[in-house]
Amino acid sequence: MTSFWKSICFLLMIWLASTPAHAAEPAEPGVKAKVTATAKVKPKAKTKPGTTAAKPRAMAAKSQEKAARPQAKEAKPSRSVAKPQVKAKPLPTAGQPVGPASTAFAADPLSIDESNLDAEVVAARRAVSENPGDIKARERLARIAVVLIDVLLRAESVGDARRVKELTQKLDTDLHDTGWRVQKMAQEGDLWARQATGFLLERGVLLEKDANKACAEFLVAAEQFASAGWHAAQCLMKATPDKAWEQVGRAAGRGHAAAQEWMGRWCLGEFGATEKDYACARSWLAQSASQGRSRSQTLLAYLLTSDQGGPADLTRAARLYKLAAEQGDADAQNNLGEIHEMGHGTAPNLLEALHWYDLAAERGLASAQFNAGRLWAIGVGDKKDPARARALLLKAEANGVAQAREVLNWLDRQYPPALPAVPEKEPAPAVGATKKD
Repeated sequence: MTSFWKSICFLLMIWLASTPAHAAEPAEPGVKAKVTATAKVKPKAKTKPGTTAAKPRAMAAKSQEKAARPQAKEAKPSRSVAKPQVKAKPLPTAGQPVGPASTAFAADPLSIDESNLDAEVVAARRAVSENPGDIKARERLARIAVVLIDVLLRAESVGDARRVKELTQKLDTDLHDTGWRVQKMAQEGDLWARQATGFLLERGVLLEKDANKACAEFLVAAEQFASAGWHAAQCLMKATPDKAWEQVGRAAGRGHAAAQEWMGRWCLGEFGATEKDYACARSWLAQSASQGRSRSQTLLAYLLTSDQGGPADLTRAARLYKLAAEQGDADAQNNLGEIHEMGHGTAPNLLEALHWYDLAAERGLASAQFNAGRLWAIGVGDKKDPARARALLLKAEANGVAQAREVLNWLDRQYPPALPAVPEKEPAPAVGATKKD
């Protein structure tokens, strides 16, 4: 009997123990999912953002989009960690590639090959075409727009109008849908994107034009980028010129060619400067001219024709004038013509002189109109055309060149202008004749 009750108790205990497990079966899938989710999160909970182990995770979080909102929040500290690394990259330097030459979607958002932006756009567009929901590809397009704008601003700084027009067109057509995303990047604190947003707002390209907001973006981005500093200076020039010139100086020191030209002109006594320092002017203009800015090449060449600020160097001056003249600088074309006419630093060549005078005259430069008219009047080889000379000299006189009148008077003595034809008068009708209808 005792063994009987022992068996009953044993079976009862087994049944009682099995009952909770049986009741939990309907909730088991939820429990399993809960455990699985906990298992995924648990390794991240071991290290807090900011610790040594958390930094690699934070850096990875910056380049990859997270699915869960809490993870995106945890990635915020990674932005402040990553900023010094972004600043350390020599991005603003003119002519320097932004990243490795690759059209692949690298983890580093800065790795855009600026020398092959067409391929970069094609690769990103292909990815979006294959998967319209590819956020990384769309962010890639926005980053390409930011890089393209930086290249455009540097082309603008050296005066490359053709390149500026080409890149503006590309931005407006190939990257027409990136404006809001670039602005979003700027709002998140990306200084490079803030410079780009300033440009978009200033020009009214991809975003609605807003000069005040553009200036605000440029002022913040000026902490790091020379082009942004240059544009910030233009914003400040009327209201606070002292602060504006601080920005010009900083931009010039960072290699901005237009800012360097302005510093050189300041040293020449322009912009209200009270003193002149020709050595200072040569230094700034040489830096700007070396980047290909035609105006700086012309001004430096002018200084090199004298001993102002340093020894004269007519050969170098002629070389600089030619570089600027080939870019279409009218003053350089006229002065290069004078060098060839007078034989300064090169053998005299009147035909070459006339060629450059003509080009500058076509651009409306009064002194070049006078010089070209003078040579067409006296003749250079088989090039002699009194009518063309007279037309050029009249333009020069109208534009304020007093000497043009002297040459015109000489030309009139040598080749008197043809008198206008006088229309013949009809003969008077004979007396008594009737007038025909």
